[in-house]
Amino acid sequence: MIIRVMGEIEIHCFEPDGIVGSTADIPPLSSLDEVRDGDIINWLGYALDNPAAPSLDEDENWRGQVEGAAKILAAPALEKANADDFVLLLVLREKWPVGTKAKFKIQADRVGASHTYRLLSCPLQKGADITDEESLSAAETASLRAMIPTLKKIRKQFANSSGLQQFLHQLN
Repeated sequence: MIIRVMGEIEIHCFEPDGIVGSTADIPPLSSLDEVRDGDIINWLGYALDNPAAPSLDEDENWRGQVEGAAKILAAPALEKANADDFVLLLVLREKWPVGTKAKFKIQADRVGASHTYRLLSCPLQKGADITDEESLSAAETASLRAMIPTLKKIRKQFANSSGLQQFLHQLN
């Protein structure tokens, strides 16, 4: 199985070792009394959206934390996946509605993020090979293409997600 997690700035692709990680391995999450899925999503989104974050290629500890969070979120797909399956996780910056910003800020502050994020898990794709950039690109394209109707329908929720808005604008 191959997991590609796509944030606002960073895109990371890896093969999980089959073991779903623990939030105890992620310092901002390990300090919380109760970790919710939203906390993991917000932390992962911030990790992939933060230009000051360490490079995933250069910092093995940071990469392990990002991959651990992605594995937790991809756990349902991991249970039914085969070796050549590909799953794309989109972690997109959410637009904060006027008047309820305080609730969103509190959620983001729990994990040290500057925004809240939403997770969209694309449909599994078959036949991806992590050593073949062409097959990864084809699987990513097929995943995004399958999500176009959903993304168009909910595009206003992600008004702060410049990458998504650019992608949808290119389709028009």
